[in-house]
Amino acid sequence: MAEMELTRKNRRKLWLKLHLYLGLVAGAIFVIIGLTGSLLAFELPLDEWLNSKLMTVSIETGRESYQPIDKIVASGIGTLPSVGKAISLDFPRRDGLAFALWFEQPSPNASYLERHQIFINPYTAEVTGQRLLIDFERIWRDPFKDFILRLHYSLGLAKAGMNIVGFIGLGLLFSVLTGLILWWPTPGKLKNALTIKKNASVERLTFDLHKTFGFYSVIVLLFLILSGVYLIFPEYGRGLISVFSPVSPAWPNIQSVLPEHNQVPISFSRVLEVTDMRYPDGEYRRIDFPQDKQGVYLVSKREFDEPNQKHSFRRLWIDQYNGKILHAQDGTNRSAGDAFVEWLYPLHTGEAFGLTGQVIILIMGLVPLSLYVTGVIRWLQKRRVKRLEGTR
Repeated sequence: MAEMELTRKNRRKLWLKLHLYLGLVAGAIFVIIGLTGSLLAFELPLDEWLNSKLMTVSIETGRESYQPIDKIVASGIGTLPSVGKAISLDFPRRDGLAFALWFEQPSPNASYLERHQIFINPYTAEVTGQRLLIDFERIWRDPFKDFILRLHYSLGLAKAGMNIVGFIGLGLLFSVLTGLILWWPTPGKLKNALTIKKNASVERLTFDLHKTFGFYSVIVLLFLILSGVYLIFPEYGRGLISVFSPVSPAWPNIQSVLPEHNQVPISFSRVLEVTDMRYPDGEYRRIDFPQDKQGVYLVSKREFDEPNQKHSFRRLWIDQYNGKILHAQDGTNRSAGDAFVEWLYPLHTGEAFGLTGQVIILIMGLVPLSLYVTGVIRWLQKRRVKRLEGTR
């Protein structure tokens, strides 16, 4: 019996050390990820509020209808710099917002492309302004929302940072699991493990806060970590999910048929006509433009019941010359794996459950900070006790 008790204590010491070192290293990064995640729960309204002159427009009486889509696109393209290349058009997600035309251009004093947005009033087709959105190497040039976003998923260190965050996420997974093992109560101690002791010492209060914060948030934390790792390494995640159910490729290689004569691409109004004939319901989210002679129009038209508010699962790949639908992705060909993948991002951001979900994510983003602070304080308390014992 004594030998079994010793083995249990040694095993607990091992879990405690693993939890401590993972928490001290990965936990510090987790604090940054959590706090930025709290802000990103409301990234769209935050961005619109901070950039209201660019992104919001007034709706004048008698001019409540959108201008023709070709006029809107032409207005944006007309303001492109000579080195700019239009890549896509984001539709307003509600009344009173502008269209956003995305374009790429060479980054100054660098060897890569950066991305900009031109905002266009849908009711007048007038350009309201433009901004740099993404400098892939110099995060400090980005607007606040994208600065926070890139800090969240890459620490602002581009591809290398994404890998770091992904592996940190795996470390955090083990940290949370070891914390759950350490929390697991012995028979008859469940109530103590679930509550904070009244009139406790500072040391006991710190310990109770750490374990209760951790336990009551563990399910959501595990999901956020796992879904975050998936979003960092989607190709591996899709491969794993496809073991259980097929998953549609995110970007299938669909190409337009080259015309025999010098045929010009169809108009954007024709693209919308083709889409509306196939999907008369829903709301437009985005049109990706053909980027070469064999490129296609990729149209995202969200179904009203889709959980993802920004990135529609329902999409059409349309030949840029003849307007034929080359490939369609919608609920009729959605597999169980597709549905699982479709829910991951909106659950990760909270948008799947509207304002309630976003508030939950905002609160959960503060949990890593509370766990890290209480964990570090508890570690320092133990070190102080050991030093005092060593001087006796």
